[in-house]
Amino acid sequence: MKTESSVLTRQEGAALLVALIVLLLVSMMGISALRSSIFSGRVATSVQADAMTFEAAETALGVTFRNLATMSNQELYSGLAGPAIEYCVRSTNTSASGPCASSDFMDERKLLRAQSTSFIAGYTMRDGFAVGQTGASNIFVDYQINILGESAMPTLHLENFHLQEALKFGILPASEIRED
Repeated sequence: MKTESSVLTRQEGAALLVALIVLLLVSMMGISALRSSIFSGRVATSVQADAMTFEAAETALGVTFRNLATMSNQELYSGLAGPAIEYCVRSTNTSASGPCASSDFMDERKLLRAQSTSFIAGYTMRDGFAVGQTGASNIFVDYQINILGESAMPTLHLENFHLQEALKFGILPASEIRED
């Protein structure tokens, strides 16, 4: 006949084994949830950084459009006929002529750098719009201006480029008119 004490001694380790297996499964689910949340955080950070560089490039284009709108005809022709015009965006409201230096950032946290480069891609003369001036004539033209907005977030090695074409009405000086 078996006694009650011999049956109890055979089952003493089973509860500990089941508890360890359950603890292991719960730990694995916790680690999996932690990895998933870390990955989601990285994706969210990347999406936010990409949106920030996109908006910075768009801001650089906007700065250039505002500067082109205020240029006189002479400034437009002399500025864009030669080498490209560059603007460094230092904030959403201020810019400086020339490329950005490594210390130029457009935000207070020093994350974003934005600049634009503009040049005349060509021009189209408008026939029949000649204005006589002391022996010379000027022709009204539509300048085709390519504007490249660039932005970078150096800390994350992100760059964003936007190329837009703008049309600007102007006058081609008579000295520049070529007979083909």
